[in-house]
Amino acid sequence: MNTQQPPVTTRNLALRLGGAAVLMFGFGFALVPLYDIFCEVTGIRFELRASDEARITEQPALSRAVTLELLASTGNGAPWEFRPVADSIEVQTGLMQETAYFAKNLSGRDIIGTATPDVAPREAGRYLKKVECFCFTEQPFAEGEARNMPVRFYIEPDLPAHIDTITLAYTFHEKPSAADNAQVAADDATHAAQL
Repeated sequence: MNTQQPPVTTRNLALRLGGAAVLMFGFGFALVPLYDIFCEVTGIRFELRASDEARITEQPALSRAVTLELLASTGNGAPWEFRPVADSIEVQTGLMQETAYFAKNLSGRDIIGTATPDVAPREAGRYLKKVECFCFTEQPFAEGEARNMPVRFYIEPDLPAHIDTITLAYTFHEKPSAADNAQVAADDATHAAQL
């Protein structure tokens, strides 16, 4: 009994490759809605539509006051002065709000900063919608430069009643330069060679 598989013909190969291309194309299309769902669930990034802006600029019927505590820290001794403009603010759910964080480059050179947000309690992260945030992009700073970086947001009116305080914390990191990355790679190679 011969258990060998028949040879793959050119036609079969073309069909398989074509099917794989169609599957990859379909997967690429599926990534956009999957990313939107992921961002909405985690509260990482949110794009405001015009219909949403109109809805959140008017006082909603179910609006209530919530305390938003603002915290700031720097990562790994980064050369920054970094702090919220206000330590806490009272906000109304369903209304567009704005606050800011102050940052100053204390190093003797130009640097780029990136911010990592955190929301507590975790459950509140689904209801805090950032519309504009310095955490969405890298922040280049010239030597000694200082500026306020805005955060525009709103809190969904259906925030659970037991949450009356939300903490929004940012850690501001210095983005490693290409020279820093090259040095790390060289150090790793030296260490590997010593093993």
